[in-house]
Amino acid sequence: MKVIGNLTKDAIIRAAVSQGSSATEAIGSEAVFESATTSLICAAYDSNENKTVIVYKDQGNSSHGTAIVATVSGTSISYGSPVVFEAATTQHTSVAFDSNSNKIVVAYTDGGNSNYGTAIVGTVSGTSISFGSPVVYNAGTTAYNYVLFDSSNNKIVICYQDTSNSQHGTAIVGTVSGTSISFGSEVVFESAETAYISAAFDSNSNKVVIAYQDVGNSSHGTAIVGTVSGTSISFGSATVFESAGVSLVQAGFDSTNNKIVIGYYDGGNSYYGTAIVGTVSGTGISFGTAVVFQSSQSNVYSIVHDSNAQKTVIFFRDQANSQLGTVVAGTVSGTSISFDTKFVVNNASTSGHTQNAVFDSTAKKIVIAYKDNGNSSYGEAVVYQTGFSVATGGTIADGKPVIVNANGTVSSVGNETVSTSIPTTSSPVDFDAESANYMASKFHPTNKNIFVVAYMDGGNSNYGTAVVGTISGNSITFSSATVFESASVYNISISFDASNPSNFVIAYADQGNSTRGTAIVGTISGTSLSFGSAATFTTGTAADSIDVDFLVSNKFVVAYQDGGNSNYGTAKIGTVSGTSLSFGSASVFESAATFGVKVKKDPNATDIFVVAYLDNGNSNYGTSIVGTASGTSISYGSAVVFKSASANNYGLAFDPNTANKLVISFESSSTFKAVIGTRSGTSLSFGSEATIKSNGINYSSVSYDPNTANQFVIAYRDKGNSNYGTATVCTVSSSTITVGTSYVYSAYLTNYNSIIINTDGKLAVSFNNQAGGSGVGSTILGQLAGEVPNITSENFVGFMDGAALDGTNGEILSSCSIARNQTSLTPGQTYFVTPAGALSTTAGSPSVTAGTAISSTELIVKG
Repeated sequence: MKVIGNLTKDAIIRAAVSQGSSATEAIGSEAVFESATTSLICAAYDSNENKTVIVYKDQGNSSHGTAIVATVSGTSISYGSPVVFEAATTQHTSVAFDSNSNKIVVAYTDGGNSNYGTAIVGTVSGTSISFGSPVVYNAGTTAYNYVLFDSSNNKIVICYQDTSNSQHGTAIVGTVSGTSISFGSEVVFESAETAYISAAFDSNSNKVVIAYQDVGNSSHGTAIVGTVSGTSISFGSATVFESAGVSLVQAGFDSTNNKIVIGYYDGGNSYYGTAIVGTVSGTGISFGTAVVFQSSQSNVYSIVHDSNAQKTVIFFRDQANSQLGTVVAGTVSGTSISFDTKFVVNNASTSGHTQNAVFDSTAKKIVIAYKDNGNSSYGEAVVYQTGFSVATGGTIADGKPVIVNANGTVSSVGNETVSTSIPTTSSPVDFDAESANYMASKFHPTNKNIFVVAYMDGGNSNYGTAVVGTISGNSITFSSATVFESASVYNISISFDASNPSNFVIAYADQGNSTRGTAIVGTISGTSLSFGSAATFTTGTAADSIDVDFLVSNKFVVAYQDGGNSNYGTAKIGTVSGTSLSFGSASVFESAATFGVKVKKDPNATDIFVVAYLDNGNSNYGTSIVGTASGTSISYGSAVVFKSASANNYGLAFDPNTANKLVISFESSSTFKAVIGTRSGTSLSFGSEATIKSNGINYSSVSYDPNTANQFVIAYRDKGNSNYGTATVCTVSSSTITVGTSYVYSAYLTNYNSIIINTDGKLAVSFNNQAGGSGVGSTILGQLAGEVPNITSENFVGFMDGAALDGTNGEILSSCSIARNQTSLTPGQTYFVTPAGALSTTAGSPSVTAGTAISSTELIVKG
């Protein structure tokens, strides 16, 4: 019996309700806010206007201090016009939002006024910002300015290095009035040289926490707690959080767990990116154990808490990965923090500054601003979303089936919206540590979290090998490798029998047997694989360009280039009996040499399939044909040209949600294109071509989203971008393709890409990963936009006993209780919960038993 919350003696669960949650993680496209060299970038979120303000030094305009207003829409960002707030060189800039006065406050070093510490108040209106007059808060040289807002006292606090006072760490309290700000007296918090000053406001203890490099104490990482009173601030004793030299210190407040999180690079540990959790008590702070989030030198630029995802996000420059701008989300638990997979937000060297990542609480996204060294050092920003969002409002009705969420609350069974992001859920996971080639992969027909990858194992004499991948949340694990052919293989293809999901067929060219076309039955049991005996389908002759797809139970079609018959395009019907195979007669679909053969069964028809290929007998035109299987015989319609020019690198996929629609992707004249086909009987027609990439590609693979109609994704090696592994999301309206955003999933040369998508909208791309130069076999997870069922085989807990509002406590009729709030049941009948949240006598996917009906309105909940 599953127990969530408090269980009463009548098997009623008392649990918190969270209706309308959504799993989201997304990175939008980069958007330039300044087309000139920028530096010292910082940002703040104006919760009054729902805008992000980006502040920077505009080196294209005499290094003047400049600000611009950004608006987030989805994962896109747009800008107003830049506004100069200081017509002189600015340094050490920092910005905060005063939610009491609804004003932006910028603190900076004014190069036009003896490098004095200066502040200015900005007012956002729509997409613009205006400023009052600058006010000096330190009539001496200042550095490392950091400004924050104390919401308990409605005061601005600025921390800085006072270089006119022996570089002591100093703080001052400011009060905003209208478009101006006034200050109390300066207070020294560290009577020694300080550097890399950062600060955060702990709204639980109503304290200011300053983190810094204490140069007077061997540059150790140090923190101190400040208490604001009126226009002054007092401090407790300093606490060392890292007994080694630190640099690039950043601090943030985790409002979910009421903890301070400090990030830094640790000079005592190879300059690794490191984080530590602090707990404020009175005027002191204590720390847990430091955790490395990046095992290489890492310049920490910003720490921001995503209260929606309940994660703390660190933005940093990864020195070990070409200095790319990178984010990592961490989850605080007690006095420690654990980290998710890191994601690159800018595929070029990045520079940043303090506070350049901020949380937009309205859009529930993080805005990251930075200097893009790969784009003429322009100022750019990107929208990032991470984690699992909390409730978005709603009511769970009486009698509705419910699931338990990861945070212990419950939600009604149904769909949840996820946002497009490729990839967002994992770093590449290796399934073979040496050269792996000719990848082919397929998801299990009924278990959406299991897939099989078949490949040529270069580390084991090029043997044909397969592994089972298992998805758990946002992670992948792989089984041990199983050899299916103890000889060199290539041109591998794989297909599952949907009617007998424990069986699949792998087709390949067996170089240990004169490159004959060969197939073998595989059986999956849990995460274990076993294979029957191999059978040849080109006895005595070679085969190339092999592809396979199941038609009906125990029947599949294999299409190939028949080397024993002038390389004609040929297909055969295969029959599975146990773990043995037999084949019908060869059936030629093109009496000329063919290359790049792809075959796919129409999921909305019986025994009908389409073949796409290069027709060498017709100027290498891209060509397609419809085949119909009858027993082990095949008949064909007329061949149709979809590209009247030489074409190759084919991908072929049917839309499982729209009858008779398919997509063919191809490369022609070094341009990557796709076209939508419509099948009518044995005829095909095609819409207009859409350009996916205006440069060459290799190793492409295409897959439709089974969960969302009219959406497909293409994975490929992008010759125009350093041969990086890239995926492009496309949508279809009638026969027109709209090309969406392209995402780099591997910033290294990739080969043999194979993309598959499950019913959760999770995609898995398996590829030859040249990250280390050895071409290991890797798989990476991504997430597609769409409505995804939230029920799994394990999370169903019962039925609501009375309606419950979001955020309240509700009662749930759980295992072995009687749900007396149902309708139209048949006594004695077993009912299942469908992914849509209804009751049915037929099991859905996954199969979830609701219970057994004892009357038309009563059901014994599953035990």
